Amino acid sequence: MLPAGQKLGGQELVGGLDCTVHRNFFGSQLQSFETELSVPMLADKEGGSNTCRGVFIRAPAILEVGSDVEILAECPVPSGRPSITIPSAEGVEEEVYTKDRVIVAVRQGNILATAFHPELTSDCRWHRFFLDMDKESHPKAFSALSLSSSSRDSAGGSKTKPFDLPIFE
Repeated sequence: MLPAGQKLGGQELVGGLDCTVHRNFFGSQLQSFETELSVPMLADKEGGSNTCRGVFIRAPAILEVGSDVEILAECPVPSGRPSITIPSAEGVEEEVYTKDRVIVAVRQGNILATAFHPELTSDCRWHRFFLDMDKESHPKAFSALSLSSSSRDSAGGSKTKPFDLPIFE
């Protein structure tokens, strides 16, 4: 596995996710496609179906993940797709990707990554899941937003301005 935050070919990235990514894994824009993805974890947390629609446009794929990365969705590798040669890390031979499935959604801590475009479907569960991740990471910040108006009374008895996002004070 490459160091965290590096894609195949050696380009260093910002980092954050402990994974190896292959850019345009599924091909060019002409090979864009839609498919049903099995997402039981998303159904457990957000309700709804055990599947979601994945829209893949010049999509990358995650080839390997570190031990702290949770795999949320995988996709079958389309048949008839040209073989992908995985560039080698220094001192390692190149290899052809031969697995029949590839990782397309992961989570590590408060970082969520998808190889598909959830915003291009009417299914809002990925967005809710992302917001819920932030609530888990910052519970105090979100509890402040849910204060009732009575708890915002000032010492003199007058009401303060109600919270309305975004808050600029």
